[in-house]
Amino acid sequence: MCGICGVISKEAKEDREVQVRRMNQAIYHRGPDDDGFFSNETCTLAMRRLAIIDLKTGKQPLYSDCGRYLIFFNGEIYNYKELRETLIALSCEFKSNSDTEVVVNLFKYFGKDMVCKLQGMFAFCIYDLVENSYFFARDRFGEKPFYYHFEDGNFIFSSEVKSLLESKAFVPRLNKSKLGSYIRLGYVDEPSTLLKHVFTLPPGCYLELSSDRQISITSYAHITYRPDSNIQSLEDAAHFIKPYYEKAVQKQLVSDVPIGAFLSGGIDSSSVVAMMAQLSDKPIQTFTVKFQTKGYDESKIARLVSERYQTDHHEIVIENSQFKEVQFWRILDHVGLPFPDSSAIPTDIVTGEISKYVKVALSGDGGDEVFGGYTVFDWLSTLRSMSSVPPGLRSLGHWGISTLNQGLNNNKLRQLTKVLKISGLPIPRLIQETHALFDSSELEELFQGELDYPEFEEYQSEDSLLRNAMRYRIKYDLPLDMLIKVDRMSMANSLEVRSPFLDPVLFEASCVLPDQFLRNKGLGKLVIRKMMENSLPEEVFNHPKSGFSIPLHDFRNEEFKSLAKQLLLAPYMVELFERRSLEKVLRSGITGTKDNGSGSIYRKTHQLWSLMMLSGWIKRFDVTV
Repeated sequence: MCGICGVISKEAKEDREVQVRRMNQAIYHRGPDDDGFFSNETCTLAMRRLAIIDLKTGKQPLYSDCGRYLIFFNGEIYNYKELRETLIALSCEFKSNSDTEVVVNLFKYFGKDMVCKLQGMFAFCIYDLVENSYFFARDRFGEKPFYYHFEDGNFIFSSEVKSLLESKAFVPRLNKSKLGSYIRLGYVDEPSTLLKHVFTLPPGCYLELSSDRQISITSYAHITYRPDSNIQSLEDAAHFIKPYYEKAVQKQLVSDVPIGAFLSGGIDSSSVVAMMAQLSDKPIQTFTVKFQTKGYDESKIARLVSERYQTDHHEIVIENSQFKEVQFWRILDHVGLPFPDSSAIPTDIVTGEISKYVKVALSGDGGDEVFGGYTVFDWLSTLRSMSSVPPGLRSLGHWGISTLNQGLNNNKLRQLTKVLKISGLPIPRLIQETHALFDSSELEELFQGELDYPEFEEYQSEDSLLRNAMRYRIKYDLPLDMLIKVDRMSMANSLEVRSPFLDPVLFEASCVLPDQFLRNKGLGKLVIRKMMENSLPEEVFNHPKSGFSIPLHDFRNEEFKSLAKQLLLAPYMVELFERRSLEKVLRSGITGTKDNGSGSIYRKTHQLWSLMMLSGWIKRFDVTV
């Protein structure tokens, strides 16, 4: 696991080297064990290394056996040993035992199609010293980041935005065209970002930069759901998927350093721990967060799993009202962009604690996306069924209930009015609306600019509603929320996190499962439940799903409130948004104590947090608005 960065330009070599050394220092936390550096007349490339595999001879850059190609690599390739044997059969010669050397030689022997052979998480740069061209690639789910700035033939890239800005090659400017998308949905669709002229390489894509500085981007990974009618029962489904799951966990146990695991008490992380324990001959170190607020804490269930498998278990207590301003700025520094998911706070805390014991930890991330775990999928089915109600009747019902709720001020009635309002939308927009943090009417009050709605281009009309909703989560929420949180906060603590549920072979196997073995009658991940039913305590399956989020409303101490007031009413925020609406969000987010007709307490506090993040980011990085 590493961080990579570089500048490809016609600037003087000495100037480029100063730039890149600054950039590389900014990602020191991603790899405190070692660094790597390469510079010639056209490029300067660098990396920081967190040594996990081949501790002694894995120093980068590494070269192909012919010496033509060099690589700077971030990530882990779990099937590198099998790929190494394939290359040896082709007379490839190796100088190390590193997975990185396997990758650069795969490029030599198989060209750009080699990315389809990689099972792992990665973002890398391969430089062709003969053609003076470059090949960049990112893993299919976006576990590892890749940002770049391309202007006037100059190409600057890094694993983190803060490092990219350390190049000092451009002035950070707000990309106002994407502001509506961020406020509404909490993300900006790739390859765009909230910074003008700063882009991401989307998951499952590679980028080619030619010697005459022309860019081409190609997608190499696609989602194809194809239910197999031969899988006729839940038992069939569990029997089919188990070997793929076991192999996914087994591959990710490969390491030359100690490995631990997140253990929340949920189905996904508990399943990972159970499989790890079955495959390992040593006790597993497990880590869980203990929240004080009822409905958020699953530590008792995590303890049951730990006791069953005799793990070396650690509980990390996060007390209510312990918000510290330094946590807010730390998140922004490492993400480099506004990040509205408040669970970055406990993720930072728990990965910081884990890193005291191990350098690698397995997690249950991706289980909900791959096996249909989210309750929002049921909500979508309800909305879709309402579309059969005549539009006139829906409009009348919306008006009547809205009028009634002006007096009752009830959150359930507010939700019902939303159902009546959006249930007639086309399915792609309907899926999007269920993920919105701000209703369209709220956004129109707040933001007077043109609203940006990313097109859900991956929607497939021949697929089920469930599969399209899962595709949406994989396309947007997974890489733009969960995986950003996990990568940035774990790497802030120099910890590598691996996610067996995102193994590409396991994912392809999941794509053939019929819908009824994923979700039915309000229960999700049915195939995982069946597969693990004899391996986990029944409490793991019976308690309500809570997710890894914090009760932000219980963290609103005086330090939180003071920061919120400073940030929301800053001059640049009043310039961007309607002051009256900012004050309304501020008031609801600070003083709200319960769900009511204006929304749930969770929603109010996270609307506030989202705008705090935006304002804090503008301030922290001196972004021109």
